[in-house]
Amino acid sequence: MLLQEIIQHLRESGIEVTFQGNEQTEIEQVSSLVNATDRSISFFSDRKRLPELQKTQAAAVIVNQEFAEACPKNGLIVQNPYHVYALVAQLLNPPEQFPVGIHPTAIVDDSAQIGENVVIMGHAVIGKECQIGDNTVIMAGTVIGDYSTIGHDCRIAPNVVIMHDCHLGNNTTIEAGTVIGGDGFGWANHQGKWIKIPQIGRVIIGSYVSVGNNCAIDRGAIEDTIIEDHCIIDNLVQIAHNVHIGRGSAIAGQAGFAGSTILGKNCTVAGQAGFAGHLTVTDKTHIMAKAGVTHDLNEPGAYAGFPAISASEWHKQSVRSRQLDKMARKMKELERELAEIKDLAN
Repeated sequence: MLLQEIIQHLRESGIEVTFQGNEQTEIEQVSSLVNATDRSISFFSDRKRLPELQKTQAAAVIVNQEFAEACPKNGLIVQNPYHVYALVAQLLNPPEQFPVGIHPTAIVDDSAQIGENVVIMGHAVIGKECQIGDNTVIMAGTVIGDYSTIGHDCRIAPNVVIMHDCHLGNNTTIEAGTVIGGDGFGWANHQGKWIKIPQIGRVIIGSYVSVGNNCAIDRGAIEDTIIEDHCIIDNLVQIAHNVHIGRGSAIAGQAGFAGSTILGKNCTVAGQAGFAGHLTVTDKTHIMAKAGVTHDLNEPGAYAGFPAISASEWHKQSVRSRQLDKMARKMKELERELAEIKDLAN
């Protein structure tokens, strides 16, 4: 594909692009600055990688105005290079296309409503009264439970389980092995025996949501578990019953949410962070890796540690903790000096 075609596509997508160089250059693939070839396009946005920019073999580099003069190659000058790199990567790597239709080994209930241009692959199961929107792909071995709905232009990867009466919006992706709408962890203890509490809520997932591989999003105990629009969820994330994830939030791998936690809008949760149940976390809150949230967080900002406190305070405490051994030795020295003074005084 010529750079000219890439630039035209970006402009048609509403991106302002200033170009310097030869628009007739052929581009085959995106690449990092280090591993690029003379048919690659890369991006640059980190000053620390300036030596890589100056040495790159890339045919073209996406940069912002600040670094336009430092770019030795064809330059696509934009406001947000990483965003534009993502758009170019999508253009050069379009989604795999599958033959439209229902595979003969798939089981689709007669009452299910299947939209136009839908792909249902081998050994998938679609339950009664399900609704599958136009242009959606259901891959092999996936099970969609009774009364569930999937919006249009969704992609459900192999071996996903979407239990009964769960609902997904449009343009949503669920990666392989994820279970949506399994029973939440609801039990009552009576005289040392655990009594199962039926989980009668649903899972409601919005539009433009991405859920990674092998996640578990439990159905609500009474009310619904809700994932709002434009959320991205990494692999191996546990979301318990009645959790509510706000619009535009991003959750990294192995994070876990206990029941009835409410995460605000546009929050980020780093890997292996954990949330106790029945908490509320306000909008635009950022939870650092391995943090343990044990109480409500009512002020936006960054939090770290266990229990989670403001990141700035956690950094101070971390520095102090590394000095504890030195402080202990100093205290022992002072104790010895005091003891010697007392001996002399006596």
